[in-house]
Amino acid sequence: MIETYKIPQGNFDTITDCKYVIPGFMYIGKLYCIMIQDCAEPGKEISELIKIFIFFISDEITNFKTRVYYQNPDYLECSCREGYLLE
Repeated sequence: MIETYKIPQGNFDTITDCKYVIPGFMYIGKLYCIMIQDCAEPGKEISELIKIFIFFISDEITNFKTRVYYQNPDYLECSCREGYLLE
């Protein structure tokens, strides 16, 4: 996927200077999997993954100072479909 979409090398360390406890990568990955399963049409899972990663919802999920990561996956799916965090 990295080669296909020509994703550049970079420093994406959001953990080293973190001053709060963050969920483990398996829990974060599970949330993304749920969102992909809920949102993707059959056979379009990779494009849905990319869409979610570049969409606003990914930044909201990985900002662990907020409660977005801990929200119900249905809420995240609906927010993603609407294009903003629902109230």
